[in-house]
Amino acid sequence: PPESTGFAPPPRVADGGEEAPAPQDFSKMTKGKGYMQASNLFKLCKDLDALQSLPAIIFNFSRYELEKMLERLVEELKDRQHNKYFGTEEARYNSKKIMEKRMADYQAKLTAWQQACKAKESKNQEAKASRKNVEEGDRSAVNDEALQVSEDVGEEPEKPTDLADEIDPEFSFHSAKAMGQWVTEMQEDFSELEKKFKSKKVWLDALRRGIGLHYEAMPTRFRQIVEIFFRRGYLKVVFATGTLALGINMPCRATIFCGDSLELNGLMFRQMAGRAGRRGFDLEGKVVFLDQSYQKIRSLVSSDLSTLTGEFMMSPTTLLRTLHEWERVTLDDEQGKPLPRSKADIARCIKPLFSKPFFNSSTADLQTQVAYQTRFSVDLLYKEGLLSTNGYTSGLANLVTALFEFEPANIILARLISRGLLHSFLWEAEKNVSKADRRTHLTVRLTEVLSWFLCRLRLPSTLPKNRLVRKKHQPSDGCPELPGLPGAIAAEVMEYNRSVVEHVQELAWTVASTRKDMSKDMRLPISQHEFPTGWDARGEPFAEEKTPMAAWIVKQLTRYRARSPFSAIGGSGDVFESVTDIVTSTRNVLHLDVNCFPVVAHPSHGEEGLEPTNSWMLDFMTHGKLRYLWEDNGLDPTTAYNLIKKYLEAVRKATAVVKTFAGSNAESDIVYQTFSRLAAEIDEKHTGVKG
Repeated sequence: PPESTGFAPPPRVADGGEEAPAPQDFSKMTKGKGYMQASNLFKLCKDLDALQSLPAIIFNFSRYELEKMLERLVEELKDRQHNKYFGTEEARYNSKKIMEKRMADYQAKLTAWQQACKAKESKNQEAKASRKNVEEGDRSAVNDEALQVSEDVGEEPEKPTDLADEIDPEFSFHSAKAMGQWVTEMQEDFSELEKKFKSKKVWLDALRRGIGLHYEAMPTRFRQIVEIFFRRGYLKVVFATGTLALGINMPCRATIFCGDSLELNGLMFRQMAGRAGRRGFDLEGKVVFLDQSYQKIRSLVSSDLSTLTGEFMMSPTTLLRTLHEWERVTLDDEQGKPLPRSKADIARCIKPLFSKPFFNSSTADLQTQVAYQTRFSVDLLYKEGLLSTNGYTSGLANLVTALFEFEPANIILARLISRGLLHSFLWEAEKNVSKADRRTHLTVRLTEVLSWFLCRLRLPSTLPKNRLVRKKHQPSDGCPELPGLPGAIAAEVMEYNRSVVEHVQELAWTVASTRKDMSKDMRLPISQHEFPTGWDARGEPFAEEKTPMAAWIVKQLTRYRARSPFSAIGGSGDVFESVTDIVTSTRNVLHLDVNCFPVVAHPSHGEEGLEPTNSWMLDFMTHGKLRYLWEDNGLDPTTAYNLIKKYLEAVRKATAVVKTFAGSNAESDIVYQTFSRLAAEIDEKHTGVKG
C-alpha cells in the first residue's frame, strides 16, 4: 500500500487569488537611511492611509533630518501631481481641456453675474426716479415693482485655480472635512502664518497638504498652530522630535520611528509609542519601525521602565535658599502679616531636609554625614559672605538664590562682583573696545569670563570630519578651547577652588573620624572578599628590637583615616588632590556626590590651573550662527538651542539682581549695563527679533 503522508494544509492565498508572500526574517533588519528618501516616505504614508492608520506622528531626534524629510516629501507630492497632469502629452492635453472647461464655466457665471448687476442697477435707478416722483406729488408715475428692489445678485465668482497650483487630494494628506468645519478660523491662521513666516515657504506648503513639523527650536506660534490643526483633524502626518512624547495632547493612530538615536531608550519609546491609539476612538494603535536594527527593536520592546529616583542634592545653594525663605517668613511674622502656615509647621517640614538622608547606603552612616554636611555648608556660606552671624542672608545672597540652577556659577559670580573684580575687568576692557572688531566688545569679553562657569561644557571628544573652510562667520581665537581667564579673576577662581577642596577634605576627615573601626572598609564591594586587618600571626615587625632603621621603616608607613585602604595602598595619605579624588577614594563610611561641592572647572586629578573648557557660547556671540556650533564645538542644533536658552535665562536673572544691588547707580554701573546689553544681544541672535 502507498505510504501514508501527514496532513499538509493548503498554501495561504491572498485576497487577489495569488499565493501570499513568504514571511520575512525580521532578525536580519539593520540600520539604514532609507527613511530619508522621498519615495519611501510617500509609500509609507500612503500605505498607512490605505489601512486607515492616519493621523500618524513620525519621530526622529535630529532636527536637520526632520526638515529634510518634510522638504523631500512635499517635493515628492508636488512632482507626482505634476506628472499626473503634465507628465505626458495626453496628460497635458486633458489638463488643458479641464482648464478650458473651467474657464468657460467661469466666463458664463461672470457674464450672468454682470447682467444681474446691471439689471439690479437699472431697477435701482427706476426705484430712485419713482421715489422722486412720489415726493413731487405725481402719484400716477409710481412703479410698484421699481419700489421693491431687494434682489441679491451674490458675490463675483472667483477665477478658477490653475491645475499647476491646485492641491490634488490624491497627493495630499489634509482633511477636507476638517477644513470645511473650521474654514474661517483656518484661513485666518494661514494668513497669519504667511505674514510671519514668509521665509518658511516649505513649512506652509506642507501644512496645506496636511503635513506638519514640530520641534522645540521652531517658533512657538508655528508649533501652536500645528498642534491646533492636528487636534482639529486637518493634519494627518506630523514630523516631530521628542517634544510630542510628553505633556502635549496629540494622540494619533500610528507612530513611526525613523532611524536610531542615543535618546531613544526604553522610557522614551514607551512614551512615544503610547501616542498611537486614541482613547475613545481607536481599538488599537500601530507602531512602525523604519530602518531600525532588529537588536534595537527587540531591546526597546522588551525593556523595563526606568526606576524613578530622586535627584535631591544637599548643596550650599539649597541650604541658602531655605534660610532665605525662612528669613522672609520671619519678617512677615514680625510685621504681623498672615502666614499660610504656622512657623512651627514650616520648621517641621524643613527640618528633614538637613537631618535625614534622601538616599540609601549599606555602609555609610548617612544620618551623621547629613548633619556634618549641613554644618560645613553653613561654614562655606559664611566664609563667602552670604550668611551673617545671626543666620540671616547677606551680600549677594539674592543673586545666588536666583541662580540656584547654575551652581557653582552663582557663588563664584557673587564673589567676583562683591570683590570688584568684574568691574575692574570691564573698565580695563572698555579702553580697548573697537567698534569694527566684534571680539573687543564688552558683551563678548563678559561672555569670555562667564563661559568658564555658566553652562560650562568640556572640550568635545571629537569634531565632525566634514568641516568647511569659511571666509566669514569665524569663531573665536583658539576655538573650540575657551581662552584663559584674566589674571586677577583666574587667581580668584583658583583660590576659591582651593578653599572648597580644603572644606570638603575637612568634612571627609570629620565624618571618617566618627567610625574608627575599619573592618567594613576591608571588604571589596562586588566580590565581598574581605582582607584581614592588623598584623599577621608573626606579630608587629621590630616589636622587640628597637633600632634606628626599624623606626625609620615604621615611619614610612602611610597613615590615613579618611582614605580607603585600597586607595591608600598606593602610598596616598589623607591629602586629596581634588573633589573627584575625595568622592572616589574615601572610606565607605562616606557617601559623597561630586555635584554637591561647588568647584569651578577643577581638574579631576589635581593638575595645575583650570580644566580646558568649550568656547561654544563665546563663538556664538562672535558669529551668531547656530549651525556653526556643530562644526566648531561639536554641539548639535537642538542641544545648542537649549543651552543658549538656558544661558539667556541665567543672564536675565543676574541682570535683575545686579540692578537691585546697584540701586540708584544702576544706570552708570558698568556690570549692570553690560549684563543688560548681553541679554539683549543673546535674545536677538537667538530669536532673530530685536528689542
